[in-house]
Amino acid sequence: MGMNRKKTAALVLGALLGCQLGWGALPAGAAAPEDLSGKTALAAEVDPGSDDALALFLMKRSGQVPDLVLSTYGNAPEKQTSTNLGLTLQVLDLDLPVYHGADRPWKGKKWKAPRDGSNGKDGLLGLSGALKEKAEKAGRELQKPGSLEEARDRLKTFHHIAYITAGPLSTLAGLLQDPRIRSRMDRVYLVGGSLAGETAEFNFAQDPKAVQAVLESGVDITLFPVELTATQYVEEEELQKLARYGAWPEFLELLRANQGAHARQGEEPAAVLPALFPVLYRLDPDQFAVEDRRVTVDKTGRLTEDPQGTLVHAVLGVNPRYQWRMLEKSFSQ
Repeated sequence: MGMNRKKTAALVLGALLGCQLGWGALPAGAAAPEDLSGKTALAAEVDPGSDDALALFLMKRSGQVPDLVLSTYGNAPEKQTSTNLGLTLQVLDLDLPVYHGADRPWKGKKWKAPRDGSNGKDGLLGLSGALKEKAEKAGRELQKPGSLEEARDRLKTFHHIAYITAGPLSTLAGLLQDPRIRSRMDRVYLVGGSLAGETAEFNFAQDPKAVQAVLESGVDITLFPVELTATQYVEEEELQKLARYGAWPEFLELLRANQGAHARQGEEPAAVLPALFPVLYRLDPDQFAVEDRRVTVDKTGRLTEDPQGTLVHAVLGVNPRYQWRMLEKSFSQ
């Protein structure tokens, strides 16, 4: 996701606590009990990705641990992002149901990773090997994720669902074809799209048909477009301060690698973390400026404002110190 843009007065992140868990799907064939509590379950779909990994870090540190997590293709093929997800959750000591998501566009052909992906060949800026080595030295093994079909069954056990996706919309588009899942989706949070760009944003460009299916599904959509996410920076001075706390070194490495990747591309030498924004928004929506817009999507994945289009809640501004305050709180406690 490009970010050679001027810094705007808007940032994001939220309060933080802690929640200890590890990871693992239900055994194959095991039926999950129906959730009768009436609470809204949180599902997160990611394609780790340094910013996705840091979003999961923030979820744990803020007490927003999801009820299930899916991996999808995007920053790397799904097989690799699934591994990256497992490694991230292992470092976080999070134990929760994990499932495979889509490995290709909805109704499309098998996907190939772009050669010049901004998160490197492994999708995690070259750090997946180091994380795997640490896990092996500690004698920890990654548990195999459940299937997408098992994820469908799991979602049907909840009466209310909030769904965050920070990658292509292929998995979500498929899930929403099931009326029993669609009717339970209270709100969907989408990281991607652009309301002003002349070309499609990366996540939406991977599967325009899926974007259209989600827009036409009737679910309540909160959109975090690049006009917000690509203009929020964690700069060198702030990274140095986080380093002085001496906590969570693996995630500090991810921040540094993220910063370096943008600098090598001739962009702002800072960490840019789009996947954090739904987490931050859920923590404190009052920190954000939101405007309702009506949009349609073309065959390339580019959004266009249209009075006859789908209504979305577009998050376009944020308190300029919010993201930094929440990151500092996460690393310092």
